[in-house]
Amino acid sequence: MLESLKTQGQDLLTLESLPPSTAIEIAIVECAKEDSETYHEMRKKMLPLLQTQKGFLAWRAFQSKTREGIMLDLLYWENVEDCHKAGEILQNSETGKQFFTLMKQTLIFEMFERQTL
Repeated sequence: MLESLKTQGQDLLTLESLPPSTAIEIAIVECAKEDSETYHEMRKKMLPLLQTQKGFLAWRAFQSKTREGIMLDLLYWENVEDCHKAGEILQNSETGKQFFTLMKQTLIFEMFERQTL
């Protein structure tokens, strides 16, 4: 089932399907109001790069409805280690550099590991 998620994860990811080791990267960033659309377009360029990274499962992207320029990204990973390794690679890619320069300010950047209830 996990291999199916990796292939089609953007569409099929559900809470029930997440492996026990799942990590969620949460980023809330502010970009200039005039860069909001560019930021979202860069997300689309970053997605294929993320999909080639070990452990990547899915990405959910949101835009604030109350404050212009505030974006929320939720990235799902098989584990925390894979996320950290991918981050190093992506920050040094040309597309990654373009994407990260659009971030005027990082309001929240946290990594959470799933806990069972």
